Amino acid sequence: MYLVSSYHRLLAGIRYCLRVAITVLICCGLSYAGSMRFESAGTYVSNDTYYLDAFARVDLGMEPIQALVNGVELHFLVQLAVYKTRRWWIDTPILERRLRYRLDYYELTQHYRVTNLQSGKSENFRSVAAALRELGSLSRYALLPANEINNRRQYVASIQLELDLTRLPGPLMAQALRSREWQLETEEFQWSLN
Repeated sequence: MYLVSSYHRLLAGIRYCLRVAITVLICCGLSYAGSMRFESAGTYVSNDTYYLDAFARVDLGMEPIQALVNGVELHFLVQLAVYKTRRWWIDTPILERRLRYRLDYYELTQHYRVTNLQSGKSENFRSVAAALRELGSLSRYALLPANEINNRRQYVASIQLELDLTRLPGPLMAQALRSREWQLETEEFQWSLN
């Protein structure tokens, strides 16, 4: 009986310490930095067109999410490129494209909206995690006609995603440019096109 009560006191003590530690972290304003990275990207040919499928894991971190929930629109930039590789010279770009997206939060309906700024198409999500999954994925994106690729040459495609700090409101942009928590971008992800 004595061992059981000692065990329960020990568990209660551990729970108390965990509560205190979490409270201290919250009160001190300690937050985590977000991250972005591509997990996969690739192209395939269908109907004489090269299509792109890509997926990036996007985690914004505390400061950008707090700004989003407080009404700040977050803008994202996807940069796509296809290069003809050359052995003794600089690679030649045959395609360079920028895609822009916006992430909003609507307090009244408590949903997040991802908008493709080129097409105007938008989708609503109940959670920020679902919105970020959508933001990090490109599916069946028409890249270029297949006849622009000469099969006897080597081509490399690349993709990069970043949080566009230049689209933040002035005072927040000044703070974001100095803060590591706002410096969110993927490394350039490359793969062979053919």
